[in-house]
Amino acid sequence: MSNVEDFNWREYIEYARQLSTVQCRYTKALDLYLMAFEKHPDAKYNYEDEFRVLLGKLNEMLASANKTDEIFNNFSRANVIFPGNMYLMNDLGKYLFKFGFYLEAWSQFQKALMVDGAFVNAEKNLNSVKNCLVERWHFRMLNDDIRNDAYHSSIKEIVKSDDIVFDLGSGTGLLSLYVSECKPKFITACDSSEVMANISNLVLSDAVDKDNKYLVINKKSTELTENVNNKKHTILVTELFDAGLFGEHVLPALSHAWKNFLHVDARIIPSIAKFYIIGAQCKELMSKYQVCSSVKKILNISPWNIHVLQNEDTYDCEDIYMFKNLKYMTNSECVLSVDFNNVNSIDDILENSEPINVELTPRESGEVNCYIGWFNLILSGAHTLTTDPRSSDRATAWQQAIFYDFLPKHVDKGGKFNCEFSFGSGKLSLIPDLSVTRISPEAIRFLNDTELMNNIMNCLGLVCVYLGQIMEISTMSIIDLSPFPMFGFQMLKRGAKSLVCWARTELDQQFIEEVFKINKIDLSKVTYLIGDDWGKHSFGKKKYHAIFCIMLEPGGDIDEWFWEICQYLKQSHLSSEGLFLPHKVSVIAQIAQCNWLNITNRVYDENVGYPQISEHINKFQVSQNFGIDYSLLDYTALTMPVELGDVSNMVANVLSVPVVENGDANCILCWYNIELLEGLGEMSTKRPCCFIDGTAFLANPSISMRKGDVANILHCADPDGSLKMMIDLEAIA
Repeated sequence: MSNVEDFNWREYIEYARQLSTVQCRYTKALDLYLMAFEKHPDAKYNYEDEFRVLLGKLNEMLASANKTDEIFNNFSRANVIFPGNMYLMNDLGKYLFKFGFYLEAWSQFQKALMVDGAFVNAEKNLNSVKNCLVERWHFRMLNDDIRNDAYHSSIKEIVKSDDIVFDLGSGTGLLSLYVSECKPKFITACDSSEVMANISNLVLSDAVDKDNKYLVINKKSTELTENVNNKKHTILVTELFDAGLFGEHVLPALSHAWKNFLHVDARIIPSIAKFYIIGAQCKELMSKYQVCSSVKKILNISPWNIHVLQNEDTYDCEDIYMFKNLKYMTNSECVLSVDFNNVNSIDDILENSEPINVELTPRESGEVNCYIGWFNLILSGAHTLTTDPRSSDRATAWQQAIFYDFLPKHVDKGGKFNCEFSFGSGKLSLIPDLSVTRISPEAIRFLNDTELMNNIMNCLGLVCVYLGQIMEISTMSIIDLSPFPMFGFQMLKRGAKSLVCWARTELDQQFIEEVFKINKIDLSKVTYLIGDDWGKHSFGKKKYHAIFCIMLEPGGDIDEWFWEICQYLKQSHLSSEGLFLPHKVSVIAQIAQCNWLNITNRVYDENVGYPQISEHINKFQVSQNFGIDYSLLDYTALTMPVELGDVSNMVANVLSVPVVENGDANCILCWYNIELLEGLGEMSTKRPCCFIDGTAFLANPSISMRKGDVANILHCADPDGSLKMMIDLEAIA
């Protein structure tokens, strides 16, 4: 009888494998696997991997059809067979996250990490949930004691015991706490984020006196009707500002408030806001927004103006004080001033369709390639905040706005020139120059990495010599999966037979085609992979003689998708004597102390005055920070850099490193050394204008280190190329 049962479950497995190759039979295949495991429970240990592959393919198909209930039902059935399986928990968390069940996703990722704390992918996914629920700017805003003190003092000066106060965009409830100290009649705190409204509620319930009456509302304030909670409010406090002052739509919100739930004699804190710009010159800053002249020369398109593809934002944000090479070229001028206590002034701005003309006076002759914007907030008669990057007393809660979408212009000292802004959709926009070509920000940064471009140009001769010993260049087939296929482009110019390249967007594809046309390249030689709509199947069975792919995300992490594609291409599509470029990408790590990483990830009680805030907001701390430009970051290196290995073949390891400086370690900085060809030399991504940023793995709490100690870097790696690093506490000696 036992042999018959064995035969039956094996038959189910074999039939399931056959059906797993046919998309429309995935569901039946899943049923057969589960039936086999129910008949013979021990079989699941041998077939778990292929079962999870099938489950993944089936759920992807269901997700494309938005059949969420079936997806979650599949996980429920799988969890009966594989209880406590960390991979299934992680995969379930991904779908919960995808469909907006963020707290449930958080729970699954945490459960997976409880099974194995070294599970890198689960930790990255948990970080993604936290970043989605609470954006990192909340931390730097709460840690800005200049801002906090100014608001605190102004509220104490203005709010009286007979006031009814509305907190617009309450966040963690800090301003409401300051208001509560004045014992007003009532406080209404309003925030559109469910998470932030919940935090406000928790903080206020923990911190305010029982005599204080308050209400927390989880809505957009513009959804509130007349007399919120049957009350006309006499004070409104808000910090609903971004780097461009109006980007969080504070003016529409205030206009609505005045017409619905504010008393006719109400007062706003702050009362007045003024936005300024200044013309500036900064090569490092503009490398993110416009293709530089040296690269245009290589591409034979010098007259073209190539700008970054814009999203809904009309400006970018940066901490301008970090750019040491930035030069202010003009005087500063006020673009817009608004009295928040005058609803007519607010409405006039909102209804104005005419351009706002600003005249600037150059302080010296030279090029202006960007405008830097900042603002002043007059909170009360005695307290003003500024975000002017030139001021040592500036508020650090907000970055500065960068208006970049215009053609750089030469200016003469003492002359005059104009720029025009508009106020559409409730925020300021620079009226752009129209004669520009637009491509993705990834393509802009890739092309503007002049050191990388030079390395690519320098390696071409060696590539042609090496491959030329084996075949004619006219027979060579190339793959280049870079944001712009510079290597593939140059090989086609030298006569290569064909190129498969990747375009992130349709505009990128159009740009690549136009460049190829200008350089008289036969477009029939080129095959495009567009956006995300391609995979391993896109390469057929063909072999290629050179493959170029840097498997790193612009933010500094290893790109799991490109990592998988690269491994596949090396194994299945690279000819036996072909070249894969880069030859090596090494991971470099260094233990450091960095205050900026602290204040953007953890709230400190001394900066806010209420421990209840840190208690609730610090639950959203993450273990990794991305998109760091190390050429701008202020930090103290506590160890020398150490190489952890090649990204193509990372394994878990512990490396001992000597401590060379005293300090409190709060991070492991991570970057890469790229070697395009063996023996050609390495280039580090830790440099200005690199198309790959750095990433930092964060230590919480900080770890005291002394010169002469030995610290250990614990390095974890998943089979898909994901990695994380930790400072090994127990091993510090």
